[in-house]
Parts: sequence; C-alpha cells; structure tokens
Amino acid sequence: MFIKTSRIAVTSLLFALVTSFGVDAATQAPIVYNAIEDFAINADADAPYYHDRRNNALAIDARRVEYRNLFAQASVEYTGQSGRFDIQITTMSEEDGEPIYRLLVNGVVVGTYRGAYIGKGSELDLAPAPHTWRDITLKSGDTISVASVAHTNGEIPEHGGTAWSRGRWQSLTVSPSEAAQRPRAYFSKHSDILVSQFDLKPDADDIHAIAALGSMFAHEDMNNTNFIAVAGTYGEQVGDYINANGLLELAFGKENFNWVDAHHHRDNAITLVRDRVKAVLAQGGKAWVQEAGQSDFTRDWLEALLSAGIHPSVIKNNVIVVQHSDWNESKTNPEALARVKALTHYQPVSDGNKPRRIFDRNNRRGPVTPMYVAEGNKWINAATSEENSFAVPKALWTLADSLIKGTEFDASYSVIPKGGVDFSDHAEIWWIFDQDHRTESVHAFWERYVTDTELDTVKAPQGRLAVVIDGNSPDPDDIGATPVMFALLQQTGLSDRIVHISHSCDLDPFRNKARYQIDPENEARRQKVLHYLSGKSIELFGPFPQLRDYYNCRTHQQEATQDLVDAINNSTSDDPLWIIEAGEPDLIGYALAEANPDVTKYVHVVSHHPANDNSGDFFTWEQILEHGVTEHQIGDQNLGLQGPIHEWDWAKESNNPGMNFIWEMLAYAEQDGIVPFQTNKFDCSDAGMMYWWITGANKGGNNFATAADITDMLTGKYTQQ
Repeated sequence: MFIKTSRIAVTSLLFALVTSFGVDAATQAPIVYNAIEDFAINADADAPYYHDRRNNALAIDARRVEYRNLFAQASVEYTGQSGRFDIQITTMSEEDGEPIYRLLVNGVVVGTYRGAYIGKGSELDLAPAPHTWRDITLKSGDTISVASVAHTNGEIPEHGGTAWSRGRWQSLTVSPSEAAQRPRAYFSKHSDILVSQFDLKPDADDIHAIAALGSMFAHEDMNNTNFIAVAGTYGEQVGDYINANGLLELAFGKENFNWVDAHHHRDNAITLVRDRVKAVLAQGGKAWVQEAGQSDFTRDWLEALLSAGIHPSVIKNNVIVVQHSDWNESKTNPEALARVKALTHYQPVSDGNKPRRIFDRNNRRGPVTPMYVAEGNKWINAATSEENSFAVPKALWTLADSLIKGTEFDASYSVIPKGGVDFSDHAEIWWIFDQDHRTESVHAFWERYVTDTELDTVKAPQGRLAVVIDGNSPDPDDIGATPVMFALLQQTGLSDRIVHISHSCDLDPFRNKARYQIDPENEARRQKVLHYLSGKSIELFGPFPQLRDYYNCRTHQQEATQDLVDAINNSTSDDPLWIIEAGEPDLIGYALAEANPDVTKYVHVVSHHPANDNSGDFFTWEQILEHGVTEHQIGDQNLGLQGPIHEWDWAKESNNPGMNFIWEMLAYAEQDGIVPFQTNKFDCSDAGMMYWWITGANKGGNNFATAADITDMLTGKYTQQ
C-alpha cells in the first residue's frame, strides 16, 4: 500500500512532446517528483526505505543484514497527461556498491538500471547520477514506483565485512519524449553482456571475426567480460554453412556455456540466449548484440523474452543491436528486421568492409568504424609465425586459416582466398567497446591482440611518388613532416621514387574563414620556411634523382601544376603515380584536369584527414575522384604521430645533421603560435602516409604509425624485403 503525498514540483519550461515512434502526442511541462517529499514508501516491499535527509534521498539501511539484497519500493500517482515520456531518475553514485534500480508502472517493471562502478575513494561518491528510461507509456492516474536494492562490491572493509551501498535516489522527472537520438551508451563490464552472433553462411569472414574476438578475449582488456557467442544466425541467404564449432570452442570454451550452436540446435540456442539476457536485464544491465549476420535469430530470442514477461520498455532501453552491413539487413526477413528495429535500440554503424570515404559522410550508415579488411599474406603469416608468443591468438588464427582452406572458399569478392584477412564484422565490437585509436586499423589490432612479431618491413609498391603539402595555412604540421618524409625515403633506399614535391598548396588561404585563421604576414613567413626546409631536406637526405625542382604553389602555381601533370602523364599500369595529399586538393585537381584522361586510372591519391579533402578552394573531393583515380583513405595519422616532444629527443642528440634538422623543424612548428593545438606536441602526422606507402601501401602497409615506428625506420632498423 502507499499513501499519495500532496506536493508535486513542476518546472515552468514547456516542452512539445515528439515521440520516436510517431504515436501519442502531449504537451506539458516536465514533472519533478522529489523522492522524500512526493513518494510514499511501500510498506509491503521486502525492505523499507528511510529518509536520508542529509542527501535528500530515499535509502535502505544496509547496516541491517536482513535488509541486504532485498528491494525497497516507493510510489506516487501520476497526474499528468497521457502519452510517451522520458523518465529520469537521479540516483547517487556510491563507492561501496552498484545498486539495481527498477521503474514500475502499475506494478509492472518497465525499466531497469544498475548504478555505475566508481571505485573506492572516488570523488564521485554520493554525487547525483542521473539515468533516463526512454519512451515509457503513461496514463493519468497510473502508479509510478521506484524500487532499489542495497549492494556491496566487496572493496571497502567495514565491521568485519564490507560496506554496502544503500540504493539511494533523490528524484524522478517525467518529461515529454525527445525525438533526438539518445546519448551514446557504453559497455559496462560490471553489469552488461555481449551477445556475438555469427551467420557463417556463406562468407568465410565470420571465421576471421571469431578468431579476432577470441584474440581479444585472450587479452587483459577483456577480463571479466560477460558474453555469449552464437553460431548459425543466418537469414535468407543461400550458400553453404561453414561448421566452425572447433574454432568456437577454442575461442570461447565449452559449448552451451559461453557459446551455442543455432545451426544444429536452434531452439536450445534461443532458450540459452533468452535466459542469459533475461538475467542481465533483471540486474539492470544491458545486452549488446554484435549482429555479425542477419537479425532473424535476434527476433526469435526477443520474442522469447517478451513471452517470459520482460516488458517491451525494458528491452527498448537495454538491448542494443549493432549492425554494420546493409547486405546483412537485405538477407534478413523484412518482418523480422522491422520487429528487431522496433523492439530494440538498433544502431547501424559504418561498414567494416569499406574505407572511410569522407565525402559521403552524410550518407553513411552510422558512426565511422575502421575497415577490418586487408590484402596480402602478411597478417596470417605474422599471426601463425613460430616467433609469435601470443599463444592463444596464434592457435586461433592457425585453426581459422586451416578451416577456411578446408572449405575451399574461393569467392572472388573476398580477400581471404588470396591470403588476406577479413574480420569486417568486428567493426561492431570496435564500436561497442569504444576501442577508439587502440584498434583503429588492421595493423593496430594485430599489434595489440594478435602478435608480437615485427609487422613492418620496407615493401613499397611499384610506382613513383608525388608529395603535395600545404603548411602555409593554418596548421604548421608540414614543417615537421616534410623533412621526415625525405629522410624516410633516404633510409629505405627509395630516393629514386619521388618525382614531385610542392608546398604551400592552400592556394587562397584567406578565402575560407577557419576557426584558426592565419594572417598575410604569417602566411608569407610560412611560405619562406617551407621553401627553405624543402631545399635543405633535399640537400641533407638527397640526392633524389627524379626530382626536377621543388615548388611554392603560391608563387609558382603553374610550374608546380605542370610538373605534376608531367608526372601523371608518365603513369602506366606498371609504373603508377602515388600522390600523397598532405594538404588541400586544389593543385591535384588542376593537374588532373590538364592531364591525359587515359592515364589517370593509374594514379593513386592517398589521404589521411577530411581537413585536407574538404578544404579545397577550387575543387571538391568528389571532383578529384571523378577523374578515375584510386582513393586511399588510411585514417587520421595524428593519433599516432602527434605526441610528446620527448619522443624525439634522440633526433636532437643524434650525430647525424639530418636528424638534428628534423628536430629543429618539429620544434619550429611547435613554437609557430598560429594554432594552439600544436603547443607542447611534435607533429609529423602527414609523414604517416609516406610510412604506410613504404611498408606496403594497400598491400599491408602500416596505417597506424607511431613516433616509435618512425624512429625505428629513420635509425635503420628496417630492411628492404
């Protein structure tokens, strides 16, 4: 029983209710219910609340052993309009435990939440910690209840045992549902579960995705991660099923514990996933689905959850289905896909098979993810090498490679039959676990989770190089990167490959007003510095026998353009031209427009950042690509090559005047003063494109170089292969 209290605090700001589902519309101010003043404590709950007036919260007296692990509950009558609402509870972070909170409407659980772990001694202890349950249906007169439970994480000794959190909460706010996308949630090891579902039909990429996930689980990063994997979650596609049960057992352990076979035992698989997810939801956690296949199986276990009494609002708020492939969606039964999208928080992410094509950012599926596809046998060889001391990943990739060869998988669309790797489904894992730059590329993933063997060798592709840099506006990073690029060519015996170098390619640096705008005096200064360092770099690291000259695009635009046109026109299938776009695309655009259109198909353009691609004064990135060139988007090189100054101390202390010069130019750029984001950093990020090309380009080149990688190459630790 509960007694309705009289005081309801209502804010004065009016909201227009816009629901995510296009149903029930309402207009009302958010209603704020104070836990102590507006809620009545339910006397028939398993444990009682008390008024914690110091914190203005309802709480459970966990000093009493008999109140631990039992839910207390308090209720209030809802008197607002009918419709769909977002309901925010303001809980309190507690260092000694992570309580479960439940939201009930008319006695039915419609939302669950587990408090975040903050750890012993956290400054967040007893700080307000809001959580929002979204799209909850309410009618005037409904009973809204909040239940919570005391919990201990066992980390704080107290009275011969451990301290317990008290399930404190301060208020509940009912607001019209917002149409805007919900804030990004993050996987929590202490409350959530990963459900990894692999179709294994007909593409062998799932074999590599299983090996990749198993390699991650062998790393300390994934310690104590709750998960279940499922094989055979295919939809309507045709083709042969690949039985990978041996690999699943090696990666995840015993069958029907952390993995299950839906191909042979579908009903059992549905039941096991249902029960695991149901238990997590009951504890206030979330289920994150790696949809490495179709959604038919997901629909089935979601229906099983509903049949088991789990409220649709609990599922909508706590089941996140992550899908990277529109092909997977096209092979899902349309009704099943629609049902999954309606029942869950369905999160599309960018396709892990594709590079980051910046120009279509408005048309991509969702958040940008890495491309986890790479040609060349470098990756499997490194994973299975006798020198690889990562025992579990070594065994996984050895078995995966053997399994695929046994299937005689030979699809022409795949890099796998040619020796490459394709774990594109793992892009979903990258997003779920917020991997960020730790595994930004195949190379970075391999170094972190798969092998400790040396991955980088000097293995440049056929062809010649052209380098077009800006540096004159607004970022001075090219001042440090340019001598590094020349030095890399010298140290790797590739000095005869470069045929063009030009600088100051921001042709109208005052046209587009940027956040950090350079002034004419400093822009002229930059031109002089760039011209000096280009000549000095050629002197220190040369000779470069195929270079005619070096060009200032601002003062000698026509000469620079013609030199690049000649380089393009000399291109053939056996001798292509690789243009490193270390600045705006305009000079490249002018050269392509004047070049022989029959040979532009033999031109490769390498980019690492949209700040270059999208900043042309006279050409868009789409116009560059319309010439039929091959685009290579290798990812932001600032992640590994914009870093602490001390990483370059060796160059300052070197007996080699060329290395001293590199340090001087990096220091000059750091002290340049036009953009604040270079302060206290040395940045040679554009040199990452040169490093990628030298180490194999699109055939296994390292597109996540670090200052340590550059140092090793500049000091002669890599040899020609």
